[in-house]
Amino acid sequence: MDINYYKEKLEQLQKLSKTGFWELDLKSNKITYSSEIYNILEIDKDTFSHKYEDFLNIVDSKDREAVNNFYLDSLKNIEKEYSFKHKIITKSGKIKYLEQKYEVKFDEKSSPIAFFGTTQDISEQEFYKKKLEEDLKQIKKQQNELEAIFNNTIDGLAIIDLETNFIKVNKTYCEITGLSEKELLNTSCLNLTAPEYLEESKLSFEEFLATNTSKPFEKVCVINDKNIEVMLYPYRIDENHIMVNMKDISRDKLIQEQSRLISMGEMVGNIAHQWRQPLSIITSIASSIKVLNNLKKIESEDLDKNMQKIMEQSNYLSDTIDDFRNFIVNTSDLENLSIIKTLKKSLSLLDSAIKMNKIRVITDFRDDLIISGFQNELIQSFINILNNSKDAIIENVVNTKDRLILICSKKIDEGVKVEIKDSGGGIEEDILDRIFEPYFTTKHQNFGTGIGLAMTHKFITQRHKASIKANNINFSFKEKEYKGASFVIIFEDNLKPKDFKES
Repeated sequence: MDINYYKEKLEQLQKLSKTGFWELDLKSNKITYSSEIYNILEIDKDTFSHKYEDFLNIVDSKDREAVNNFYLDSLKNIEKEYSFKHKIITKSGKIKYLEQKYEVKFDEKSSPIAFFGTTQDISEQEFYKKKLEEDLKQIKKQQNELEAIFNNTIDGLAIIDLETNFIKVNKTYCEITGLSEKELLNTSCLNLTAPEYLEESKLSFEEFLATNTSKPFEKVCVINDKNIEVMLYPYRIDENHIMVNMKDISRDKLIQEQSRLISMGEMVGNIAHQWRQPLSIITSIASSIKVLNNLKKIESEDLDKNMQKIMEQSNYLSDTIDDFRNFIVNTSDLENLSIIKTLKKSLSLLDSAIKMNKIRVITDFRDDLIISGFQNELIQSFINILNNSKDAIIENVVNTKDRLILICSKKIDEGVKVEIKDSGGGIEEDILDRIFEPYFTTKHQNFGTGIGLAMTHKFITQRHKASIKANNINFSFKEKEYKGASFVIIFEDNLKPKDFKES
């Protein structure tokens, strides 16, 4: 094979590797380039002067001094290989990254006479390197965000292995259990389980591993002789790790009981107001009968009418007591409930408070739905929403003619939608997404606890598998515009026809 063959192959290899050869004669200050370097530097072989200074002019101005110093410093060391990277700016304005590898040639007196080496275009490598660095930064940012969420969520979170050993726990998990992170990492989820729940816990975990179906599981943990009721929600992360979301049910039950006690206190106040008018009527009638009887002027017909009025007012008082008694009985039995009847019972319990504050309640009950649920919890949920509207109206609406609460129910594809809206001016936008958080309240500490709407959200979403959303809306009523809060609850049909038995 002749020399042209090898020359052709060498040029092909230079193109494939984007590498060219060069030599700088220090005496003449002239650079000799192989053909590929002209492609790399994007210079014209015939017009380029091939002087060292002209090469420096191509180098990015930010790198130029460093490149020159690098070459000058290398003149002081004999028999040493050098390598460095820098940028250039081509005629078209394109930025390229180059890697220079070279040696210094010395004469017999150890004086430098030339540089010779290679130039490789590593722009593509640098591009992917920078992209990788950016991707790693983004991944790191996401990791930090996930870590912040993991450590600051209000639920207990833990990562466990297939033997339920703790791998990682968050601060809330430690607070719920009362154990430190170190203590938890040296034990397992099953080891914390009360003996009477142990077998059921194992079976539930085995079922989850087999099906990967996340089902909530309630159990009791025994920690330092203290029983803690918890609800666990497992989620598969990968083949060997499971994320466990733990909620402290005992704490939720305490919040629920606090909410009930507050509502009961409000109900007692409402009953006191509701009883005043009928008791006043009964007292007046009784006094009238006594006076007429003393004067011997009472007629049998008048006596019957007055006694009928007393009976009506007494029945009203009795119904009020029944409503209150049914509300305070903490039953956990499922019932078949009418949404409209439950709304009406809620309104009856708040009737006097609403009337006393001169608030008009407009109802538009178009469609009803019978669901399987817990009546007292639904009544309390509706009362909490109505009280929220009542308080906003009292605080923000001076003109009693503009004090409105509108309640409607109508059928939609999913089931029945209940909307409760008011003319109270709405909720501040920056806290709208926080109103269902436990203990979050905008009211003065003497008037609000922040647990009412939190329990409403739990009762509706968890206990009745419905949805609830709060928004600010503008609406018109009798040709007048109003602004207020809107609570929309969507109940789905959860009864089969044969199950129907209205309570």
